[in-house]
Amino acid sequence: MTFNYLHRLLLRFRYPVSLPQDVAEDLGLTLSKYVTFEEFVKLLTNPHFRPTKLKKFMSRYAAEASFHHALKTERFSNNTLFSFYFNEGWVEFDLLFDENDRLRRLYVQHKQIAEDEGIEIPLEREADDMNNL
Repeated sequence: MTFNYLHRLLLRFRYPVSLPQDVAEDLGLTLSKYVTFEEFVKLLTNPHFRPTKLKKFMSRYAAEASFHHALKTERFSNNTLFSFYFNEGWVEFDLLFDENDRLRRLYVQHKQIAEDEGIEIPLEREADDMNNL
């Protein structure tokens, strides 16, 4: 217990605002405490990366509730933007919703990502939606 607290305190020198582990927790992932920012961005932009808390067609309310650690939340009619701050700049997650407020797409954006829209993070379908197909 004391070691975890001390370790988290030391991580604050490296990541004074947001921690990669906090972002990973919001997405439903377990991430090493020793991950560098570059490794973190590589994970997020890996085409095989799949968040476990976010599922395609989940309700907007449930999808937005996953982001406990975001520093900024900007809600628009068809999307919500969650922002985390690192020394290397803002990392943003753009959740896009359909007309029924169901999650359709998820993008991650950072200045190290060349694409204007960011990189799309593929979403798995919810289990009950799979049964309705």
